[in-house]
Amino acid sequence: MTKKIGFFFFVLLISTQLIGQPKNHWIDLRLGTGLTLLGSGDMVTFNVENELNYHLGKYFTLAPSFTMGRSNVGVSETASFAQGNFNLFLSPLGSHKRIDFRIGGGYSLYRVSDAYMSGMELVGDEYVDDYIFSNRTSSGFSIIIENSVQVTDRFLIGFKLYTQPYNNGDLNSGILMKMGLKI
Repeated sequence: MTKKIGFFFFVLLISTQLIGQPKNHWIDLRLGTGLTLLGSGDMVTFNVENELNYHLGKYFTLAPSFTMGRSNVGVSETASFAQGNFNLFLSPLGSHKRIDFRIGGGYSLYRVSDAYMSGMELVGDEYVDDYIFSNRTSSGFSIIIENSVQVTDRFLIGFKLYTQPYNNGDLNSGILMKMGLKI
């Protein structure tokens, strides 16, 4: 047990020295928020995305992300989704410049929960709404265009345009505004 704690503190000490070095940062965290057309464009969804970017060199970046969204506007009374993505980006001009334009794509998996009003029922003297709830899960792929600007040495802002066709026929397309922090 003592060896594990010692090893943990040794790794922590080394990592703090690496983070403090004045060189390119290979990892950044990004938080985005925006609007999505969920399903086949039948629900306007507000969503939040968390993304971890690991730069594989000057031109390529791996970026797993997790997105959650919710809507009360569209065909359903309410809809929400959770989504996991694993993307690979290409930065044709290089990812370690002040402006990082990149294109990418990858695998996506999502789960959607919808609620539809199916009718009304008279219970006593009051009408009560009846709802149908449905869940669906599907996999697909992402096509992404993204641009970010490095505002300071560690802080960046940008936007992301994307579309995600899924195997069940759903299409998820949208735009996000993003903020990031280089670690």
